Formats: sequence, C-alpha cells, structure tokens
Amino acid sequence: MTPRTTPDPAALAAEAGAAPASTPVGAPDLTVFPLRFTADPRAMIAFLVELGMARRITAGDDGFGELRAGAGAVMVHAASTSATGARSGTTDLCMAAPSADGAAEALERAGIEVTVWDESYGRQGMITGPDGEGVSLNEDQEDLYGYEGHDASPDPRLHVCAVLSSEDFGRDARWLGRLGFGPGAADGAEGEDGPGGRADEEIAAAEHHGWLELHGPGSAGIIGLHAPMAGRERTRRASPEMPDLPPTLQVRLGFETSEDLGALGERLRAAGYDARLVEGAVRALHVLDPDGIEVEIHPLP
Repeated sequence: MTPRTTPDPAALAAEAGAAPASTPVGAPDLTVFPLRFTADPRAMIAFLVELGMARRITAGDDGFGELRAGAGAVMVHAASTSATGARSGTTDLCMAAPSADGAAEALERAGIEVTVWDESYGRQGMITGPDGEGVSLNEDQEDLYGYEGHDASPDPRLHVCAVLSSEDFGRDARWLGRLGFGPGAADGAEGEDGPGGRADEEIAAAEHHGWLELHGPGSAGIIGLHAPMAGRERTRRASPEMPDLPPTLQVRLGFETSEDLGALGERLRAAGYDARLVEGAVRALHVLDPDGIEVEIHPLP
C-alpha cells in the first residue's frame, strides 16, 4: 500500500485560503459502510475489534459481521460465499441509512439515481455513481433475521475512512457532496459551493497533492479521494452469472484515530499483528490485516 505523501486537510485548506465546506442542507442521512470480502471473517472481525470497532450484528460464529466505529461502519463477508464473485481482500463502497426510502428520496432530490427494493431482512437499494457504477444502500437492520445483535460500544476515537481512487477530484467531490460528504463537513463550518467557491479552491489544491478528505456529518465517517494508484482498480465487475449488475466502486479500507499511534501500534503488535509506525511527510501506522492487505491508520485531524 502506498503511504500518503500529502499534508493533512487543514494544511490544504490553509494553502488554498479556504474554509471547510458545510454539509448540504437536506443531505441524506448516510454512513460510510465499506463491505470487506475476506478469506477469514472471524479473523477479520477480531482484527477490527482490536482496532477499536465494536460488533453490532454477527452470525453466531462471527462468520459475518457488521461493526461500528466512533464514526463509520464496516461489513465483513466471506469471499467464498459472495454471490457477486468478489475476491478476498476487496472492499466495496457501500452506504448505510436508517431508512433506505428516506435516503433515496433525499438523493433523488439531489439528482442522483437510486433503486430500492425489498429483501427478507428489510429494504435495500443501489445508488448510481458518476459513471454508472453501483454503490449499495443498506438500511439499518432492525429485524435480525436469525443473526445475533450486540450492544455496540466502539472506541469513539476511531473513524472509518473509505479511500476511493479518483482521476477527477472535482467531479467525485461534487457527487459525494450530494451524498452529504464534503471537505471539513464534520466540523460544521461554513463554506461556499459552486464554481469559483471556497470548496472548489480547496478541491483544486487537494488534487494537486493527490489527497482530499470528505467528511460526513456526525458519526457518518470519511471518504478519501486518492490519486490513482498502480494495481488498484476503481471498480470491479460482478460474476458473469450476474450480467445486469453495474460495476461496483472499490475502496481501500482505512482509518483515522485520535489515539496515540505509537500506543495503538504496541497494542496491535501485542495481539500478534504486523504493525509499524511510518514517520515522514505523513505520520501513519501501517498494519497487515488477516488477508495480508496493508491498512493505514492516520491521525484524526
């Protein structure tokens, strides 16, 4: 995994002379909810718990899991039972909402196409991305449908960051802005939208450096735009048996935390994980997850 070599968002905003943009009024109530396919769900869930996430819903044997962080969430699914043919170590960009229909209405008002349908465990949908890609919309599951519920008490310092490869920060930031994610939105600061506004200046500065953080409100989590990286595809196709499904936006699973990175690294190494602190232009903790994929944990600004 390529370490970031960019300043933090506050530095980018200062360089651009920009104030962070606010979350759009009437934005849908969405939470970042990456779907991680893995060869070993139990091991992946245990790893995420060690980071500071907490189980919310699992299969009784931890063969499947939904986990919450202080901000954002992660779903863990066995690659071997993926209906779409996902490979181990891949991560789909998904969103969670209290109401799929309510989120769809807000998204459609913002000009984003959404399809919603019934599943046995509740309502689910598909958000259409900027180039027709699919982003799953998952309604918060109230009927456990045979799964096991947990009293989730995550570490409030830990935030999920879904890292999306982008060749056009402006286009992707505008699209994600309609989902409720913007530069500095978590701070509730005032900003300006539209051509020539402060947000556009910040996005232009961030694209020059190859990194832009887009925060959702409250505990929604973070989506990071990263310059394209060799060997990392932006989308994946479903198995040939599902030709009607659109290509799915892919992300790299990452985190930000206000916990001391040195202390977190010591805790992870004591639990048997290969974690190392990288010092440089950007300070980050790098750790191999159970699938051998490097996860980066950065300081929360």
